[in-house]
Amino acid sequence: MSDDEMRRRSLLKYLGATGISATLAGCGGGDGDATTEAPTETPTETATQTATPVPTESLTLLHDTHVGGRLGTAGAEDNENIESYFGLMDDLAEPDRTLRLGAGDDLGSSALSSEFEGQHVVDPFEAGDLTHDTFGNHDFDFGPDVLRTRVSETEDFLWVSANVDEPSGEAFAGAEGAERYDIVEIAGVSVGITGVLTPRARQVTSLGDAEVRDPTAALSEVVPEMREEGAEVVIVMSHVANDLARNEIAPNVDGIDVIVGDDAAEQFDEAVEVNDTVLSFVGDEYDFLGEVTLEVGDGEIQSYDRTVYDVSEEEIEPNEAVEAVADFYRRQVDSEVIGESTVPLNCVGEDLRTGETNMGNFVADAIRADVDSDVVIQNGGGIRTGTLYPPGDITDLLIRQILPFGNTTIELEVSGRTLHDALENGVSEVESLEGRFPQVSGMEFAWDPDAESGDRIDPADVTVDGEPLDVEATYTLGTNNFMADGGDGYGMLPDAARTGSGETSLAQLVIDRIRERTPISPETEGRITRL
Repeated sequence: MSDDEMRRRSLLKYLGATGISATLAGCGGGDGDATTEAPTETPTETATQTATPVPTESLTLLHDTHVGGRLGTAGAEDNENIESYFGLMDDLAEPDRTLRLGAGDDLGSSALSSEFEGQHVVDPFEAGDLTHDTFGNHDFDFGPDVLRTRVSETEDFLWVSANVDEPSGEAFAGAEGAERYDIVEIAGVSVGITGVLTPRARQVTSLGDAEVRDPTAALSEVVPEMREEGAEVVIVMSHVANDLARNEIAPNVDGIDVIVGDDAAEQFDEAVEVNDTVLSFVGDEYDFLGEVTLEVGDGEIQSYDRTVYDVSEEEIEPNEAVEAVADFYRRQVDSEVIGESTVPLNCVGEDLRTGETNMGNFVADAIRADVDSDVVIQNGGGIRTGTLYPPGDITDLLIRQILPFGNTTIELEVSGRTLHDALENGVSEVESLEGRFPQVSGMEFAWDPDAESGDRIDPADVTVDGEPLDVEATYTLGTNNFMADGGDGYGMLPDAARTGSGETSLAQLVIDRIRERTPISPETEGRITRL
């Protein structure tokens, strides 16, 4: 917001509080209630009319985390690591006037996450004086029991969520210390803080017995409760996509002052204002830090300012306590060369979520060899890093970064019809680059991106081991446990008979395959074709 706009908001609040009508240049009335003519008082009366400005207290919100289980590189020149991120918070924080807020997706998914299941993030967050965090979908990557354990081990910041429940209907991990919301006193102002998780969580992570309610409905209950308990300012840490926050939550839930965070990880240069709610989106990981400064008086926000800091451009003294904890975990993960590739390895997210890639083929082939199945479907979103790696050495740490979720292999027995339906699901949301896109082995298929979702693959355009797909036949399908449990929209798989044990770690399977076959030269082979 510009200085002029901030002054305008402050003046409008002031004039409204004093009962004086005014028209600001460029801000004429249009709703039938605003005064568009000069006041009728005499010049003398107008000149002598005075009002006392509303006294305010300044509060600062520093947001958000969304670090994806990554600590960043120690000593990074671009500052993109956790110690510099919290060091910048230290520079900006006003003593006793600052909240340091997360937005979820902190515990997973990275190579360190697969080793420590999120403890490597909780500890530096506590060292860096984070005050609150909420649940993101990747915080459930290792299942709800692991997340409950992480919550129970958290001592110095509070997990809050309005819409994640236990089977009993109580707040998720409530027995371990999480809350629906928190109300804190800062500089004499009562501030309510809560959070929300994307309603798509069950499709993209391992929720287990946890339940996710509609975020708008949940906030419609929780926000009034916070107000009734005296909250003068209400903050929501959001792990829903920004369009849902802008178009559904903010317009339909009165009483939210600020929403920070975005499941979609987009960065907006300017704040968004909807229904008296300020929305601030700053991406994810360590690129940007958001700062929202609130001037609060007379029980409400009188004005605000918002700044986004490009972390790479700041001069930062890293937070030493955070650095020490992060380095402890970094040193625990050994890395050794396990082989080499003679060709680039394509782990680019957009490629994996729209078509065939050589790394997708290599992973799918590894699963097929492990479970000895007819075919394999591996979700493209399960292959990470978003990088095209040049030919050269491959380390085991790199493979754990590429396959960070701790997934295991499993074999299912399915009909040809179910196999077709699984492929159809895989290409159903390609426009939004969802992780369900299928990387395959033992089969080929063609799909029409211009057809309606749900009608993009003709069974006649699918072959298994070179033979046309028989929708009445039975096939063995190799996949990972996340998909077998219905993740990424594969709801046709949980009822399938399980003929494999599901004990093999997918990351370790690929590491072993590289060791056995080095040097590797995976290729794209026309397994997936666009019509």
